[in-house]
Amino acid sequence: MALQQTYGVKSCLIPAAMATSLFLSGCSLFPSPEPKTQIVTQIQKTEIPVVARPKPVQLVDTQIFVVNKDNYEEFVKQFTDINGNLAYVALAIKDYENLALNISELKRYIDQQQEIIVYYERAVSPEDAQDSSEVDTSRVLSETSVGNQ
Repeated sequence: MALQQTYGVKSCLIPAAMATSLFLSGCSLFPSPEPKTQIVTQIQKTEIPVVARPKPVQLVDTQIFVVNKDNYEEFVKQFTDINGNLAYVALAIKDYENLALNISELKRYIDQQQEIIVYYERAVSPEDAQDSSEVDTSRVLSETSVGNQ
């Protein structure tokens, strides 16, 4: 009888071990081909929208009168006839020169900013649109050179 008892214990262990091994191995007993991984490098240029330029500056004409001792009486008469009230805003010659230098410095700064904007617009525009932007750049540069004269 001792023999039968050990036989029964072994008979339970073998199916349990087989079921455990099948459960743990899962589908690995039936190998399936793994898909091949292929790495492809693509260069994608980001498309940054180019914002429309602001409308051009429309400056209003200003009049500057040069008044000295010789033409003061005539100036007062003409000025009060046209404008009604007489008011003074006085600039020394040196201050007028400084004002002109400041305006030319602002113009230089704006021109350089326009060149930087054109550079970045060309850098982010698509390849086929760069040909037409070169024409626009030459137009912008020629307009600024005409304004300098």
